[in-house]
Amino acid sequence: MSKPLVLVIGGTGGQGVPIVQELARDGFNVRVLTRNQESDNSKKLATLQNVSLIAGAPDDDSALKKAFKDVDYAFVNLNSWALGIKNEIFWGIRIFEIAVQSGVEHYIWSSLDNYFLETRYDDALRVGHYYGKGHVQQWMSALPHSPMRWSVITTSPYIEQLWNLQLPTKLESGEYEFKLPLDDGAIPYTCLDDMGYYGRWILENPSKSAGLNLKVAVEHVTLPQLASTFTEVTGNPAKATNITIDEWFDVIGGGGARDHLISSTTPGSKGDDATLLTVYQNFSRWWGLYQRSGGNKGLLRRDYALLDEIHPQRTKSLKQWMERVGYDGQTRQNPVITSAFNL
Repeated sequence: MSKPLVLVIGGTGGQGVPIVQELARDGFNVRVLTRNQESDNSKKLATLQNVSLIAGAPDDDSALKKAFKDVDYAFVNLNSWALGIKNEIFWGIRIFEIAVQSGVEHYIWSSLDNYFLETRYDDALRVGHYYGKGHVQQWMSALPHSPMRWSVITTSPYIEQLWNLQLPTKLESGEYEFKLPLDDGAIPYTCLDDMGYYGRWILENPSKSAGLNLKVAVEHVTLPQLASTFTEVTGNPAKATNITIDEWFDVIGGGGARDHLISSTTPGSKGDDATLLTVYQNFSRWWGLYQRSGGNKGLLRRDYALLDEIHPQRTKSLKQWMERVGYDGQTRQNPVITSAFNL
């Protein structure tokens, strides 16, 4: 018997590419919804056995209904930067509805941590791409597993950002300096190389995964740990320096995007919708969240024992990742991370 058909929305993005690759490698038939079939990642996926592309946008009702035709399973990761909070909430719910209409058996929603009620909806921590995904996840959590099973994968900042947005600076002395506005906080990094396994496990283990919010990560990493681990792995001297949000924008060269709104209706503009966030507002709150994260006992908790049980070969530490990828503190373009602000 042939494997089921899986629709992947967001399949050409950071998470989607390894999901598609893993499922196709395991023999699943994979259909990828893409706005641009001529993009580099679309062309790359189109060469894989068992993978087909279908043109359309995740905020187009008719395109979605066409994409979901005859689909057995679905993995959905929406682009928060293109949609904005309000549109992501609407389309997150609408896509779920269309999946049910279409007879999908199992639906996976890619989310980010929902810490909102725990912080009394503190506006200082209202991060746009977290609020859209998190509110859809909260809505799904109240639904039964019939007529469609559902699961959630909750991710966190990609560890691959250490190649670009969180890259250290090499000083004239030869020392490497990690400069981030993290204070005493910690980041539970997600490794993209592990995403495919988790997605496949969910689909192949419905008795365990139905209704599960699988919160994935490598480990919680502090700013001093970045420097000390780098030195341990490479032998190069390194130090950690806590900086302000404004200084970080200068480091990454993101100043030109500071006032741009995160919204599909007003791309690259300032607009007058007070409910939308600028890139600067969003990242200020994003770093504030991790500054206040409180490690694995705080807002962004992970069950690492469960992750070890599900994926014994997962990436389990910053050191392991640095050793495996040959991390050297130099810029390396990750072909699946296409946006400078893809967090």
